[in-house]
Amino acid sequence: MKFTRLIIRLVFALIVPAATVAQAALPSPAEKMLPWEMPWGPGVPGPLSVAPLIERPAGRDGPVTVRDAHFFSGPRRLRFFGASIVFAAAFPTHAQADEVALRLARFGINAVRFHHIDYFPFPNGIFVDASREELSPAALDRLDYFIAALKSQGIYTDLNLHVSRDWARDHHWEGADQLPDYDKIVDLFHPELIAAQKHYARDLLTHVNAFTHNRNADEPAIAFLEINNEDSIFLWGGEEKLERLPAPYAGELRTLWNQWLVKKYASRDGLNTAWEKGAEPAGPELVRDPAFASIGPAGTWQFEQHQTARMNATSESSDGRKGVIVRVTDVDDISWHLQLEQNGLKVKKDQYYTLRLEARSDEPVEVTLVVNQNHEPWSELGLGQGLDLKKEWTPFRFGFRATADDANARACFLLGRKRGVLHFSNISLTTGGQLTLADAEDPARGTVQAGGRQRGDAPARARDWYDFLQQTDERFFVEMRRFLKDEIGVKYPIVGSIGLGALGTLSQSRMDVVDAHAYWDHPRFPHVQWDSRDWIVDNRPMVDYPAGATLWQLAATRVLGKPFTVTEYNHAAPNEWEAECLPMIASYAAAQDWDGIFLFDYNGDTDYRRSHTQNFFDIEGNPLKMASMPLASRLFLGGAVSPLRTSHVVTPTREEMLDNASRYFYEQWPFLRDTQYESWEGAFGNRFYLDLAPRHGVASANPPESPGGPTVNWTSAGPDSGTGRFTLADPHGVVFVGFSANAQPIELGSVRVEKMETPFATLILVPANPQQTIAGADRLLLSAVARGSNTEMKWDRARTSVADRWGSAPALVEVVHATLRIPGRPLKAFALTPSGQRGKPVPAKAGGDQTTIEIGSEPTVWYELVRQ
Repeated sequence: MKFTRLIIRLVFALIVPAATVAQAALPSPAEKMLPWEMPWGPGVPGPLSVAPLIERPAGRDGPVTVRDAHFFSGPRRLRFFGASIVFAAAFPTHAQADEVALRLARFGINAVRFHHIDYFPFPNGIFVDASREELSPAALDRLDYFIAALKSQGIYTDLNLHVSRDWARDHHWEGADQLPDYDKIVDLFHPELIAAQKHYARDLLTHVNAFTHNRNADEPAIAFLEINNEDSIFLWGGEEKLERLPAPYAGELRTLWNQWLVKKYASRDGLNTAWEKGAEPAGPELVRDPAFASIGPAGTWQFEQHQTARMNATSESSDGRKGVIVRVTDVDDISWHLQLEQNGLKVKKDQYYTLRLEARSDEPVEVTLVVNQNHEPWSELGLGQGLDLKKEWTPFRFGFRATADDANARACFLLGRKRGVLHFSNISLTTGGQLTLADAEDPARGTVQAGGRQRGDAPARARDWYDFLQQTDERFFVEMRRFLKDEIGVKYPIVGSIGLGALGTLSQSRMDVVDAHAYWDHPRFPHVQWDSRDWIVDNRPMVDYPAGATLWQLAATRVLGKPFTVTEYNHAAPNEWEAECLPMIASYAAAQDWDGIFLFDYNGDTDYRRSHTQNFFDIEGNPLKMASMPLASRLFLGGAVSPLRTSHVVTPTREEMLDNASRYFYEQWPFLRDTQYESWEGAFGNRFYLDLAPRHGVASANPPESPGGPTVNWTSAGPDSGTGRFTLADPHGVVFVGFSANAQPIELGSVRVEKMETPFATLILVPANPQQTIAGADRLLLSAVARGSNTEMKWDRARTSVADRWGSAPALVEVVHATLRIPGRPLKAFALTPSGQRGKPVPAKAGGDQTTIEIGSEPTVWYELVRQ
């Protein structure tokens, strides 16, 4: 599960806060919503049920295998349309397990990802007690039965190994409280952590399921196994985490680094010669007034204050250093609302620069330093860096290549996140100045310092550092896969972790499957992570943001020749536009011919019978997600929607990956966009692949064209313009997501939306039998989902948070009013009740070879259309 992270280059790219841009163009909040609660029971959701289309039991044709870059069981290709079940929800009673398995199958879920089961002791996790060493017999009994119940309904299992166990903290290791959460990154190279993970894997996978009578390692209903959840050296914030590793872990990594250098280079002289190639000596000083002697409106350094944020800055000496003391007195948690800057700097594209300074604060605080444009659009020009200030003076050194020519650039401190007294001194900006091998450094003595985070290494030195990190990252996953396959005998495919950045994805390309995660409008926690009362969302529709959509980050991680899954995806509640989530991800994944998509999550505790939306992620009880689920499943799981006809393959070189590793440490799509000049349109209109086979010395060929293929389109007049439209049209299904403000009618292939009155809506129209076409199907199913809420849900004034005021049942939905023209023999149309049963007929007028249907007269999101 993805935590909130600060992506610095997005912080300062806009001069105004993102949440206020063009909000007035979006439709006003829905004025009328009606109750919509989907009950539990064997008959729900009636004719929408997907259960008859799911072959049972799971694994009946043998274990899941990989062939032709896809999943198979025997001769049959598999796709997985799934959801995560987390924490206590993975351990239902036997009666609950039977009930949940049946509901999942009926709503179209054919795979469950067991996640975060390694965090708590039973009944909320798999362990006996808080030491998190021994597996609980009671937990195994419930997990065994749940896996068997799912299997009987045709639902596969995705087992996760290391998700959230904190072995080092549990065992009170030295400095463990300073390690990244769940031992991430460190567990990839620390031998005892690796041994502990292998021990847990052996215990879990050699366990014989009491109800299927198979070892977990042999179970044909287990689709695949994930080694580590969101755990890579190239993790979000990974460079900062590497820099902050405490003893003895930092020393262990430095030892491995020096051993790597000894193995690569015959001598210190050889290393020194290699690192000096391409290094540029420091040029003249570009900063005017490095000692901050002139501060104010007419000075060489100016400061800005926005909204209610306040500070003052004075030129003063501190501990014998001439510099500036900044006293931040009021903040509003938006970093750019307080700025200390020098503008008028000149930078040249692709020129290497080194920026140095010394800084401290009276109390620990992190601020941001950028080199960016001093004019619209205020884009970063190569440097965007967090400064972790402590009470002691700390020297900082950053190297970067300018991303554009600019005669009016600025060096700027962004200070608006926390009150405090900050001290800056001796700032310098020069061309060149790269670090080679220092006199005191010798790999044979283990004294070569670690690199990273734009610290000013010469090109060859930086390239070696990132090469070492990638090989270390890959070595762990390759060895774990070998252990699982060869020593334990796992029969099904292995996923390492998600692909993060080009180098992290390169590591994952050695696994059987490549995976990715993404969230639209993940909640942010300004002060304390997961504070249920103190959080915000942007509350923006992704359909208005094609260039910034989550989909391209996913597509950019797909590796040619490997199955591709997305095991976490969501548009987090209470985003008012979250209904776009399932139609967009299911139709895009189908058009791309991906192999699995999983929502995060289905449920997180044993209160399965949800009647309304209760948190950011759970889909059970969420009327907007669950309403779209059976139709989205048919789009993707049915496999009838053809893949896009053409493919597009990107082949970055290893040198490009290494040379851009710090700038795009964990960012895959920005790396391809900026270095390979890829566009979102190319990732949208073609099957998109990353070809890494040449990196492993393997020849590869472009995938062939696909016959047919859907028509896809995505338009928007701009962010928050209320004009975005995403469409997919295929003989086997159509999708519309977007706003009614633009021109009508809306063409969806042979289907036409003649008129849409509701300001925002999502439509999925599919045959009940996915193998039939819309024009020829005996029965068609339609979901029409707009906005939703809970009773008495209370938004704040900015509509960016409901805090803990989520409201209660009944769940509420906005009814979609629209007129559709559908081809084929005459149709009768019926509104369906929340249980999926037929309600009243809705107006349907046949004429020629088409039927015009008016929806919105009945309080429903579901319709059944039947040929006369």
